[in-house]
Formats: sequence, structure tokens, C-alpha cells
Amino acid sequence: MKQSSRMLVTAAALFAGGVLPASAQYIADNHSWNLTCNASGYQLKSKYPVSRFVEAGANSSTTEAIETIYLGKSCDAQHKLFGKGKWCWANGGFTVEFAKNSIGFPRQELACSNPAFDIDGCGC
Repeated sequence: MKQSSRMLVTAAALFAGGVLPASAQYIADNHSWNLTCNASGYQLKSKYPVSRFVEAGANSSTTEAIETIYLGKSCDAQHKLFGKGKWCWANGGFTVEFAKNSIGFPRQELACSNPAFDIDGCGC
């Protein structure tokens, strides 16, 4: 079996079983995010700085920084710029919703390297 075919079979097996390797990256809004887990929930941290326009009328500005999205056990979410929100998962991936923004992770499933930290019950 060729190297590329072997990699394709391995990737298909991983995603079919809903298991992601510990080094897996998540993609949303054209940004790469790394996942870490703990007893409080999930933490997605942007791999590279994210540039955003912050609308505030005459005081509008731009930011560029590494961002972190916190996804809690109570289906709550937190982001430095967007504030508090909520998150949920479905067969089509998971989404994080804030008052004026949402971030979608299509066709991706949250999976911790330690299954004890995985969260159930936040379905959309």
C-alpha cells in the first residue's frame, strides 16, 4: 500500500470512530486551533495570531493576538473579545455562539486525549 493511501485509510478510520489524535488541530473561521482539556472543560487556543476588527462606532479598532475560547461543562463559553456565550455539538460539528458572533467548527468533534475530560450533554 502506498504511503498516501495508508495515510488516507488511517485518517478515515480515525474520523469514522470519532477519535482524534492528541496533536489534532481544529479549523474554524480560516484559523487553526489547538485543543486542551481539563476537569472544567475544553480550551481552544489559536495556533497563530487572529486579526479582528472590533466595531465600536468612532472608537472602532483592530486587534491581532493569540485567542482562546473556553468551552465549559455547563455548555457555557467565554472569549476575551466576544464575552460570554454558549456552545453545542451536533452530527455536523460544533458551534460557539456569542451575542454578536458565532464560530463554527464543521465536521469536527471535540475529543480529549484523556476521555475522562470529555463532556456529554451539550447537544444542539
